[in-house]
Amino acid sequence: MNYASLLLTLFAVDMLAVISPGPNFVVVMETAVVHRTRAALAAVVGVAAGDLVWSLVALLGLSAVFTLWPWLYGAMKLVGGAYLIYLGVMAWRSRSEAPLGAAPVRKDAPPRSLAVSFFRGFVTTLTNPKSVAYWGSIFTLFLKPGMPLWVEASAISIGVFDALLWYGAVALLFSSAPVRAFYTRVERWIHRVTGAVMIAFGARMVLDKD
Repeated sequence: MNYASLLLTLFAVDMLAVISPGPNFVVVMETAVVHRTRAALAAVVGVAAGDLVWSLVALLGLSAVFTLWPWLYGAMKLVGGAYLIYLGVMAWRSRSEAPLGAAPVRKDAPPRSLAVSFFRGFVTTLTNPKSVAYWGSIFTLFLKPGMPLWVEASAISIGVFDALLWYGAVALLFSSAPVRAFYTRVERWIHRVTGAVMIAFGARMVLDKD
């Protein structure tokens, strides 16, 4: 198996999933808009830490379960694929009555400590059902039982890196008023492109017989 190609594909798929708007995006964006860059970057680190926890749980837990009950591997692929299709449909149909990017800057907002910002990002990720289903579904698609440890470690690193890269960019960009205004204009198309891609990968999981 070409592990380099697999990891590059995982990088692309994971980045698309990270870009898809959800609770993690909201907490980082809100922190950037209201409390500005430093607090938002602390929230980003919290989100990445939460992703690290879920990726380790998914990897270690699923490996043990698949060893005991191999039939669950196929079941997880079906469930994970169906969930990705569901997310894709919801993203495609999404229509914000009050766009996220239109959130006003509160000049009177009290400063938020870095620790509190980190905690909000961390807890948001841990309590986000999308994170649980994502790690389970993507790992069952790309990380099949018996793969080398370095491949599994690289996959986890890719997930954390993508979170830091994307949400770090969100934290920096949403400190700027022009970027917030631009997002309100293209939000619908972002939802639709992301939805189409997630539906395609979900269908691949459902139909894959390996």
